[in-house]
Amino acid sequence: MNLMTMRFRAFAWKHNPSTLSVTLERRVEETALPYRGSRLEDLGQAKRKIRGEGYFAGEDRWEQWSALEEEFRKGGPGCLQLPGLPPFLAVLDGLDLLGDPGAGPVRYKFSFTEYRAAAPYEGRGWHQALAGESLWDYAWRYGKTVEDLARANPQIRDVAVLEEGQEVWIP
Repeated sequence: MNLMTMRFRAFAWKHNPSTLSVTLERRVEETALPYRGSRLEDLGQAKRKIRGEGYFAGEDRWEQWSALEEEFRKGGPGCLQLPGLPPFLAVLDGLDLLGDPGAGPVRYKFSFTEYRAAAPYEGRGWHQALAGESLWDYAWRYGKTVEDLARANPQIRDVAVLEEGQEVWIP
C-alpha cells in the first residue's frame, strides 16, 4: 500500500509521522433549568484537531526539524495534506522536540487546528419550544422566514405564541 506523505505549506515529511489522530467534535451546551432538569443544545461542529508524533532520521534529521520549526514560526494558516484526506487550511499551533539531542533520531510531537470552521449549524430538525418562544425566534435564530416555518409546521396555530414543549420543525 503506497500512502501519500503528509505536507504542510512547503514542508513535506520524508516519512509520515508514527502516530496521527484527527479529532472531530460537536459543540454542545447544557443549560440547567430550575425544577425541569436541563436542556441540551447542539451548537454545531467544532474545528478539527490534528495531533501526531514522529521522528526524523538520517544525516539531515536536524535540517528537517529546522524546516518544520520554521513553518511553525511563520504562523498563520497553510494548506495541510494528510494521507487519505482532502487538503484543508490549518494552523500549526504546537510543536515539541522530544528526548535527548544527540546522534539518534529527532523525535517530535505536533498539533494543528483547522482554520476555517465547518458550515454553520442551520437548525435542521425537531426542536422543543421553551416558554415564551415564537416562530419569530426560530426564524431569526436560524435565518429562515416565518412563512417558511409556518408552512413546515401546520400544527402550530399561532406563529407568535408557542406552547412550552411544543415541537417545531426547522427545514
